[in-house]
Amino acid sequence: MAETKGTDGPRIVEYLESGAKFGVQKGRESYFRARDHQIMTEMYAITALPAAEQKDRYDIFTSSPAVPGPEESLEAIAATPEENSCTFPS
Repeated sequence: MAETKGTDGPRIVEYLESGAKFGVQKGRESYFRARDHQIMTEMYAITALPAAEQKDRYDIFTSSPAVPGPEESLEAIAATPEENSCTFPS
């Protein structure tokens, strides 16, 4: 909203479809893919810890490194246009 100077929905969509990148408290910036409005962001796999390995009530899982890796495109884990039939009219 700061970039579009308002809350007008179509202007915000246009801004996001332009490839604008923004932080989402992960290792790298994210963006919305214009063709299907999918957010492109790092993902993490988690594994639950057995109760005997938990140090406290908040210590319930371990996390993988970010996927895709830092040298890979965020598109590496996303559906291709052929795999995803969701589209938005131009």
